[in-house]
Amino acid sequence: MKKILIVAQILIIGMVVVKLLTAGQFIFDKDVHKKDLSFVGQAMAQLSTPGNSPEKLKDIFDDKLLKERDLYGALEKRKTELDARENAMRTEAQNLQVLKKEITDKIDALKALEKQLDGKAEIQNTVDIKKYKDLAKIYESAAPAKAGAMMEKLDIKTAAGITMSMKKDRAGAVLSNMNLQKAVEITKEITQLTKVTQDAKP
Repeated sequence: MKKILIVAQILIIGMVVVKLLTAGQFIFDKDVHKKDLSFVGQAMAQLSTPGNSPEKLKDIFDDKLLKERDLYGALEKRKTELDARENAMRTEAQNLQVLKKEITDKIDALKALEKQLDGKAEIQNTVDIKKYKDLAKIYESAAPAKAGAMMEKLDIKTAAGITMSMKKDRAGAVLSNMNLQKAVEITKEITQLTKVTQDAKP
């Protein structure tokens, strides 16, 4: 009987301990739950304060990337500027090529024209020389006084050309029978023509 009573007491004590433990666990869980709710409440309160709006909190995180975004934006802007400058330089280079071709074509055309004119000038010069030689024979066959009188009526260039084509002694005789002023002008023209001819020789 005594043993049964001891067993019953142990069972009662065990049940009381279990209940106490269960009650303690409930209180502990409640405290933890309360703490969790308290943390959530604090977070909500912090969010609800005027200075800590969700947008501002988002901006705080975004500020970490602000420098990178600014740098990227600046690099993009610089790239656009460089691309535009490169395109402008490419266009300018193409325009210069076109202009260079136009200038080269004009130079070639001028060279061809110069060659053509040189050819014509050479032909004209040959014709003039032949003409002056033919006229010189006529003036040489005439008397110096008559030849001088006829030559005075010619223009300076023609008179000089004829005189240059005459033999020296006959030319001197004709010039001495001319008006002094006219003879001087013809002599100056002969000197000028002689100088041009010598300069033109290679």
